[in-house]
Amino acid sequence: KHDTEAHLERTRARLARFGVDVRDDKKRGRCLVAAKDFKRGDLVLANAPYGLPVPMGDRCAGCFLNEDDDRVRDKMRCKACDMVWFCSQRCMEGAMDGGHAVECAAMRRYFADDPDDAIRENGFVQFSALHRNCGKAHPEKDEPLDDAEEDEPLDDHLPYLVPTAADKANTIARWALDGFPWREYCGDFAAEAAAGARRCGLIPASATDETIKKEVVRSRMNDFFIQQWRGGDPTPMAGATYPLGALMNHSCEPLCACSYRLELDATRYPTWIQEFRCVTDVREGTELTHAYVDASDWSNHRRAELLDRYGFVCDCPRCPTNDAGEPVNPPPTCPLPYSKSGVAPPLTPEMTRKDRDAQMARVVWCQEACWAQVALEHDKRAHVAVKICADLIAAAESAEEVSVERAKAEKAADLLRKLKVDPDSHENLQMTEPFHPCPTVPMRIRALQMASNMAMIEQDFESSLRLGEELVETMEAGYRTRWHARIANELVRLGGVAADGLGNDESAVEKYREALEIGKVTCGRDSWVCERAKYALAVLVGETHYDTD
Repeated sequence: KHDTEAHLERTRARLARFGVDVRDDKKRGRCLVAAKDFKRGDLVLANAPYGLPVPMGDRCAGCFLNEDDDRVRDKMRCKACDMVWFCSQRCMEGAMDGGHAVECAAMRRYFADDPDDAIRENGFVQFSALHRNCGKAHPEKDEPLDDAEEDEPLDDHLPYLVPTAADKANTIARWALDGFPWREYCGDFAAEAAAGARRCGLIPASATDETIKKEVVRSRMNDFFIQQWRGGDPTPMAGATYPLGALMNHSCEPLCACSYRLELDATRYPTWIQEFRCVTDVREGTELTHAYVDASDWSNHRRAELLDRYGFVCDCPRCPTNDAGEPVNPPPTCPLPYSKSGVAPPLTPEMTRKDRDAQMARVVWCQEACWAQVALEHDKRAHVAVKICADLIAAAESAEEVSVERAKAEKAADLLRKLKVDPDSHENLQMTEPFHPCPTVPMRIRALQMASNMAMIEQDFESSLRLGEELVETMEAGYRTRWHARIANELVRLGGVAADGLGNDESAVEKYREALEIGKVTCGRDSWVCERAKYALAVLVGETHYDTD
């Protein structure tokens, strides 16, 4: 029913106004390429989500802001179900039109029959996701997806693209043509939740179990978390389908940064626009990429997360490959996702011995201490230091007292600062080149971040600033660039430490100016990072010209 070639030509025409083209690559699949030269900071793609995203956590069900956000003026609970709330009449109307009206009635019926059902613990998340991905847009009749509506200029008057049903369906349509083994990525398919959603009418009878599973896999591999940098680490606000943004492939050394902007004026209801900007100059014909995972992390962690979530082993320039460009030392497959060190292995009593062994093989593969045991076998002092630091960081992350967390994190940071890793240590792992970054760099980032934050809480601002400046330098080494939202976010915090904690306005102005410069490229000039930096600069030195820059 879906003509993938015709859809490709329509997509090319729509992307042309951004100076972007679509290319089919035998190895990387369908991807976006620059159809012209771009400068750092240029917008290469802006697109709206398909349908209403699914809120995560206690947030407004229309715009997904939490009640602590200064943009939230009210909190109106849904009178029908009392399980979600809205911050405005406009958000309530948007959520109702977007699916909540149907979900609300269905869920009331469902819990009236079975009030103790375990699905209630997740609120609307599972049922809403199933309804919006598998039920709301699923055609009841045998109709083609590429109809006349696809050719209508839905977004010619807007500064961003609006996806269609065909955009969303295109991924699954291409799976059928390419023979993609999507069933291998079903994972822990929520069969019970799907059955419940079907039982209360959120999934129509015409949507088969096969259709539902395909949509679940498509969602896991192609959907995004809407999130923003607002002082701390970003927290997912909602799960959203951005089928046009999903055309951009991954790289651990990305050319673009992804950010989200709340659009309130150009749309009927609040909408989160996904935007991609170049973080470096890009020549015409170059593939445009962004990072699906934290690119400052150790490649073992990055590859494990990418394999578990997206089903591929990264072979970008920052990941170990052989002379033929094939991945070296790929992650062991395992029954349950595991991609971070210092976290208890996800073992269950139901696992077979084979599954437990496979799970522990992944756990071992993700431990820095295990890397050090082999790579640094001729330097026992360094090997032991890595093991001690890993234990200290894990203890700091689980500490309940500020002083304990700071002491352990500072000790780990000090040990890692002094640690010298043999530049040829990768040869012990039969690798042709070192890891990028070295596994000790993300460890140092974690330790310095905790130490600087805890020093700030204890009002030791001098130490917080010193550790924070070291943290920024280490982040730049980890990302191999300064153009990252996390660095801009940290610079805003350090500007506050310098100005409010130490009264060092000169240092604060330097931090805020750099945060603004990086933030405009990685987050957008209207982001919290830029607004906070502009406000601080206006207060400190009267610089207001940034508002219109």
